[in-house]
Amino acid sequence: MSPFINTAWPRFFIGALPIAVFAILLSSSMDASPNGWLMQATLLLVPFSTLVFLGFGWQRLRKAHAEYPILKSELNRMLTALIGNVKLAALWFGLTFVGMLALTLAWVLLYGSCG
Repeated sequence: MSPFINTAWPRFFIGALPIAVFAILLSSSMDASPNGWLMQATLLLVPFSTLVFLGFGWQRLRKAHAEYPILKSELNRMLTALIGNVKLAALWFGLTFVGMLALTLAWVLLYGSCG
């Protein structure tokens, strides 16, 4: 058994697939009102943003592992490569949250004006 981490892309997709399936199932359960697409976009924004962020992180992790192999016991190095710059990560999820709130507000305003 290798003491190094496994950074193969299939390993990433094994973890990402349940998130994507859950998001699609959650999105397909929405109503079919004229503005229902706003709520579907809201529900899909967070999982999609998370998957893209983790995809970029996995790419950074693979690059760091190729330059200098990462041991399974080096959790701090793994997380540093996966998350990257903490300020950019906070900005990423902050913008995701703002986008989610904007879509929800747009849905509430359109739902209130239609009914």
